[in-house]
Amino acid sequence: MKKRWLPRPAPMMELKQVPDLHGLPSSLALLLARRGYEGESLERYLDPDMACLSDWRRIGGMEEVAGRIASAVRGSEMILVHGDYDADGITATAVVYLALKSLGARVDYFIPDRFDDGYGLGESSIQACLDAGAELMVTVDCGISDSEHVRVLAGMGVDTVITDHHQPGEEVPPAVAVVDPAMDDGAHYADLAGVGVAWMAMKGVFDLLGGDPEYLHTLLQLVAVGTVADVVELTGDNRILVSEGMAVLRREPFPGIEAVSRSASIDIRRATSTDLAYYIGPRLNACGRIGHAHEAVRLLLASEEDDVNGLAAKVDANNRLRRKLDGELEEQVLRRTGDPEGRRCIVMADGDWHRGVIGIVASRLVARFGVPALLIALEDGMGFGSARSVPGIPIHSILSDIQFRLGIMESLGGHPMAAGFRVIPDNVPWLREELCKVMTEDRWDRYLGSVVYIDGRLEEEDYSAGMARALDLMEPFGQGNRMPVWIARGAYPVTWKPVGRDGKHLSCSFRLGSGTVRAIGFNMADRQSMFSGRVDLAFTLSLDTWRNDGSVQLVLKDIRKHRSIEP
Repeated sequence: MKKRWLPRPAPMMELKQVPDLHGLPSSLALLLARRGYEGESLERYLDPDMACLSDWRRIGGMEEVAGRIASAVRGSEMILVHGDYDADGITATAVVYLALKSLGARVDYFIPDRFDDGYGLGESSIQACLDAGAELMVTVDCGISDSEHVRVLAGMGVDTVITDHHQPGEEVPPAVAVVDPAMDDGAHYADLAGVGVAWMAMKGVFDLLGGDPEYLHTLLQLVAVGTVADVVELTGDNRILVSEGMAVLRREPFPGIEAVSRSASIDIRRATSTDLAYYIGPRLNACGRIGHAHEAVRLLLASEEDDVNGLAAKVDANNRLRRKLDGELEEQVLRRTGDPEGRRCIVMADGDWHRGVIGIVASRLVARFGVPALLIALEDGMGFGSARSVPGIPIHSILSDIQFRLGIMESLGGHPMAAGFRVIPDNVPWLREELCKVMTEDRWDRYLGSVVYIDGRLEEEDYSAGMARALDLMEPFGQGNRMPVWIARGAYPVTWKPVGRDGKHLSCSFRLGSGTVRAIGFNMADRQSMFSGRVDLAFTLSLDTWRNDGSVQLVLKDIRKHRSIEP
């Protein structure tokens, strides 16, 4: 599908003066200035320091949360940590369980089954509390929309403390303490993932009880994995937590994380945010999608004495099955999508789809077509849906407005860019009609369509290992801190050939100025017909780790025939 090339939206697109280079290549200094980093903010960006992390006491509700948990530890109350089955919830569960264990607490954990129990608190949660003899339940990455079950637990004499980051429902649950930065909209910590909120809560508990700060610091590696996997903004506190967490991960990884990295052929001592996003996070997620999330939790909690390789093999097997299922589903959906021209949203439902992988495929549809996508798996008279959106179109808010007006969904939760919901099959056409009606509004035009955002142009001397290493200063990359995409206009194709097991990828080289640079285009083998003349390239720059000879390569994002005008 043809993509539009647009300048990446940034706070300071027009610069009134040349930015201070701070020892950086001029192209990189200019890029960071355009993204709004200069002076002190640039120094903080380049050196994300734990000393600049928000004080946990400033987060609304956190003092009450930390105080109640600390009281339970002092009083030897039985604590049940209730998590969620995605990578964010899995890592958050491990953080709180390990932190409380280190304080000598009586603690157990529970994660519901995606298929038998569903998301959040339910009857299985109540039974888990009874089985554990819990006096306090601490939720992580869930709970903010579960008033009914909080009341049931209170009637049983079980207190509930909620730590979450999802959008609250119409009523804040009547728990003994609640912290959810989503309710502090505009605060720089409001984008914390569930695992970030959980770690902050444990920071409060450790401060109150005199816990070992060095041990709490080691848990930041779990925060890094869960935060990157949950695709939250990697700015502010998240950038600090992930940067420090990745440093811990490379230096002293937990045995389970090291084992799952080996299974993914990742050198954990040199891991990047890309490795977390594309290899480690998906393997943890696969357990909750295909099997049960407790398999991933057991791996994260494993010690040197445990069979970490055996646990990692189970996690990897879940991931292989997940990849098979989502690949088959993607093929089916693309056949049904047909010509996307003029389409402003995608809403599809089917009784043969595996609901554990519909969210993954919905994300791929968004990336491919540049429109919001809702996929719904129909099972036993109920539709289980996953919604994903493009930047600028808050799908959760849109669906919340539809629900407020029409009440056609049985449940709804999520983030601005992603949502999960349940809907009876008879209401699916109604939901499709309403969403399509909303998406016809002119205000969404600027966000629709497949777009490649361009950050700038490199100088000829920037095609170097030094520039590639300088770009590493921008790590961790992710939502809110995207890897820069550069443009090269009028490149001359020199060599090209299809590569990969199925010949889908494109290995090529281009003459740029007086030099020649190698490039790789994933799933771009069908673009060879464009190489009869000069072309324009959109790409990221990286070291060529395949040859590992210190040279650089372009990772192509798009190719188009050379145009004589600026993009």
